[in-house]
Amino acid sequence: MTTLEEQAGAVNETVRLVLGVARLGETDLAGWWSTHGLDSAGRWVLARAFRRTWRSAALEIDVESAARRHADATAGRETALHLFSDELPFRRWATSWLAEQKTASETSSLFGELASWDLDAARASLADWSGSPPSTEVIGEGLRLGTLRRGDLEEVEALLRVARQLAAAYGAIDHVFRVPYFDLQE
Repeated sequence: MTTLEEQAGAVNETVRLVLGVARLGETDLAGWWSTHGLDSAGRWVLARAFRRTWRSAALEIDVESAARRHADATAGRETALHLFSDELPFRRWATSWLAEQKTASETSSLFGELASWDLDAARASLADWSGSPPSTEVIGEGLRLGTLRRGDLEEVEALLRVARQLAAAYGAIDHVFRVPYFDLQE
């Protein structure tokens, strides 16, 4: 059993991983989803429309674009659990954190870090945050990391391990985007 403080730390770490992958997919980095959230174009457009909250808006766009790209790639595969799956809490945690940032008195340093990334820095940061890429199996448009059972996802620490493994897999993707996922076994 973990303390509330440990759970909050695990959730915050997972949020950082999700937002890091969402940023990595932007057009100026890996280009997996055609967004410009935190790059110079996104900053120019969004900062004019949302003076105080443009960073949160930029990453919300990235997260939603990533979720759509993942859903399209795994269409018809309800058992494929990826970083942006509705079956996992990761995307909900990230979007909730972004919503909270809109009313925060100070801007999180995470925004500045993500905005400063080039492709090498993004890959290095994700590797630092998540560890070495796990072994994967290419199946269609996906990178299968293994299988999970619902019971494997009951504790926050287990969810954090899953998020780390999924995030680490993105760092190893080169030119052809493939969705890192786990198969869910009932």
